[in-house]
Amino acid sequence: MAPSLILIGFMGSGKTAVGKRVARELGWKFIDTDAVVEQKKGKSISEIFAAEGETGFRRAEAAAVLSLLEEAATACGGEVISLGGGAVTIPEVLKRLRDEPLVVFLDQDVEEAFARSQDGRRPLALNRERFGELYAERENFYRTASGYAVDVRGRTVAEIAREIAGIIRERKTGL
Repeated sequence: MAPSLILIGFMGSGKTAVGKRVARELGWKFIDTDAVVEQKKGKSISEIFAAEGETGFRRAEAAAVLSLLEEAATACGGEVISLGGGAVTIPEVLKRLRDEPLVVFLDQDVEEAFARSQDGRRPLALNRERFGELYAERENFYRTASGYAVDVRGRTVAEIAREIAGIIRERKTGL
């Protein structure tokens, strides 16, 4: 069984940028579940939300995440899988993540996360007050699902990626 690193965290925490960097450092494959959902649906996340609502998006997200985790369990090479910010709120996904040994929560400040999420592609990042409420609602899910928490406040992608790669290397030598 090949190792899989799963990155979780709120929108704007840097899961994609950090995930790509860690994958490059370790020579692993990078998978972004939001991109997988968009590809399978043939629509952007915003378009999926507009056509099917959050419930429809979460249904598609759950199917993609669970399928990717199942495939990763039998993969030959290592993989870094970046989950969408709300994936941990899906009961089946949360349950599955608890069985994964390398789930890393990228812990970001809500103000910085909001500032970084203003790219127009995130339908749940349009209202600052609601954004803060979502952050508060999800924080415990992230902590419950993860085996590791990495504080990303004020740090570069390279620094965060080095810390996570170090966690993985340490686990490998400790096995």
